[in-house]
Amino acid sequence: MQCTWLLWARQQLCGGDFLDKKEFEREQAWLNQVYREIDKQLAAQEAKVREFYEEMRSIRRSLSEEHGVSSASDKRLMDAAQRIAELRQGAAEFGIEHRLVKQLRALERTPYFGRIDFWEEGADRAESIYIGVHSLLNPATGWPMIYDWRAPISSMFYDFGLGEAHYVGPGGVYKGKITVKRQYGIKNRKLIYMFDNELKIDDEILQETLGRNASVKMRTIVNTIQREQNQAIRNDRDARLLVEGAAGSGKTSVALHRVAYMLYKYRDTIQPENILVFSPNRIFSDYISQVLPDLGEENVPQLTFREFAEAFFDWQWDVETQVAYLEQLLQRDEQGRKQLLASCSFKCSPGFRLVLDRLIDLVSTEAARFEDVYFGKKLLISAQEQERMFAENWSYLPVQKRLLKIRQRIMHVLRPLKKRRIRAAFHALCQEEAFEHETWWTVAREAVRRVRSNLEPVLSLLKNRYQVDSIAWYRRLWQDSALWSEVAGQLCPPVGAGESLRSLDRGVISFEDVVPLLYLKGELEGYPLRRGILHVVVDEVQDYAPLQLYVLTKTFPQARYTLVGDVSQSLHPYVWGSGVEGLEALFTDLDLATVRLNRSYRSTEEIFRFCSALLGGSRGETLLRRGRKPAVHRAHPGQETGLIAELVQANLQAGYETVAVVAKTVQECQEIHAALRGQELGLEPSLLIRETGQFQKGVLVLPVFLAKGLEFDAVVIADASASSFGADYDRRLLYVACSRALHNLDLVYSGELSPFVADLPPELYVLE
Repeated sequence: MQCTWLLWARQQLCGGDFLDKKEFEREQAWLNQVYREIDKQLAAQEAKVREFYEEMRSIRRSLSEEHGVSSASDKRLMDAAQRIAELRQGAAEFGIEHRLVKQLRALERTPYFGRIDFWEEGADRAESIYIGVHSLLNPATGWPMIYDWRAPISSMFYDFGLGEAHYVGPGGVYKGKITVKRQYGIKNRKLIYMFDNELKIDDEILQETLGRNASVKMRTIVNTIQREQNQAIRNDRDARLLVEGAAGSGKTSVALHRVAYMLYKYRDTIQPENILVFSPNRIFSDYISQVLPDLGEENVPQLTFREFAEAFFDWQWDVETQVAYLEQLLQRDEQGRKQLLASCSFKCSPGFRLVLDRLIDLVSTEAARFEDVYFGKKLLISAQEQERMFAENWSYLPVQKRLLKIRQRIMHVLRPLKKRRIRAAFHALCQEEAFEHETWWTVAREAVRRVRSNLEPVLSLLKNRYQVDSIAWYRRLWQDSALWSEVAGQLCPPVGAGESLRSLDRGVISFEDVVPLLYLKGELEGYPLRRGILHVVVDEVQDYAPLQLYVLTKTFPQARYTLVGDVSQSLHPYVWGSGVEGLEALFTDLDLATVRLNRSYRSTEEIFRFCSALLGGSRGETLLRRGRKPAVHRAHPGQETGLIAELVQANLQAGYETVAVVAKTVQECQEIHAALRGQELGLEPSLLIRETGQFQKGVLVLPVFLAKGLEFDAVVIADASASSFGADYDRRLLYVACSRALHNLDLVYSGELSPFVADLPPELYVLE
């Protein structure tokens, strides 16, 4: 490999060929020693796992064959309970041992990727610190042969070059100097290359990594973490961290590696089930699903905001996805699109939140108008007592929970009265001639029926009076102009409110209504608190309105937050229409600490410059990885699909494994996919139009809003004409679509070219 010869050339300048070979041989000898220890520990661990497995099978057989739980024998039941306890304990131990096997197998593939020699102040020599995905201890000495990349001492590999360095460990700050900083390439148990460098993870190794073809699963970046990324990953000071950066800056990778770091550092208090990752859709969830397992952390829950919302509503309502909303938005004409954008933006605005707050106050006032409650002529509770409990005793609770407390109080008073009435009715029935020869059970049942009939008015009152229906109130808000005037004053409702009502009539909460309804339900009925969640990651946070994040913070009150996003990729009407240049200005109420990643690692320099210019300004910097300029192709009307097929085929012949044909809408994707299936591409194109699909290698046809967050070797924009990408909202869509490309970007158009491309400096692309 070229890196090996580069290393040798550098070393020859400093010490000659003999030193090269000796150092390389020493490193290979150390690698061999490491592999011997890995093999030894892996063999022992696998044997232990097999032993556990056989023991568990034996216990299960004994439960089914020897301990029939249908037996009435107390001894047999006690034996079975003991065996079940053993099975549970063994299963837990088996999980731990199996996880160690997976870690050792990961080390077997690549034991380490870096090394620093650190001479700590007061020490008589430098210590060689080899860094890998997991740690490896020498059982004879108890000393690490390999340090986990998350270990405190490993942070110096990412933060410092040669010279003075320090790290914060359990005992305080440790100072010293780094005398050697080296990177490795290991394959099939052989040292392929090694590199000595200074401050940063060397660009040549990083370029070699980034120059590979795209993977169907996001990869870990432990061997190429940059200094600014490392500072975000290891930031455990700030409870709410915003990681903002351009497309390809590694935001998602940083968030997931931060999760792995937290699980490592706080392993005694945080388990995978205490963490929650919000993904934009299930395709993206599948794409990032391997990162944490590759880092040794499994079973971290992921869900979409839609899934969260449907659970919030107790699965009683379907919630429209953002994908469905965007498809509807893009299919409308300009006037209809503006109307839909304005409506959605309004419903997530601070102004509408004030309207909802006034509505909540009104509901609270209405709920507080109590009346005396009687059972027959017996006063159960007075209106004054209910008002006192509502306004004083339980004033800290949401309206619904206060009403339930009062209802429980009434039921508590009613219960002994009901029992006495039933006993009295029973004795009275026993004296009646009609029941003289009836069984006890028949008489008792009739007594209960009569008392329940008398109870019906009060039970009906308890069922209907002490209940708040948030969605019913939301309906009234849009249906009742007097109610709107009372809570909104002179503020006019957005055009198209009737669509919200029609959607609710179908049992579906529309995308634009889900956030205000979550807020209204949470404030009136109480948030479904999940105190066991201690860390929440929100990816693509630029598509969240501030009110959405407020709902999350109320639902997960104990959690720390990692928010990642890029305001330039926002497709949410409220965020897009806010005019802010950074997400920190949008989420001011969250008291965020912000880390900005200013360097993009995804695309070639040519594609990066083209995409940055689409937004009308600089988007930071990029790694100087060169490639061909984006190409703009003009097609004759009716020949667009043939040209797209040629470009796809050319990319496949160039060795690219993932080629995405990105269109604006689902309907366009379906038409293009059908046409491409008739072309001789060499493989069948896949159509990805639902957010539950799966990212895979080959040729994919998908809409721009499902491509966001993913990356492909080559991207073909199916229609870059002015008719497709001509409105203001389309600029961000085109930027998102183009910035998915790693190596090649082609844009096809017929008629008039999109003004966002036509207005670019001609040196940024080639016209073919």
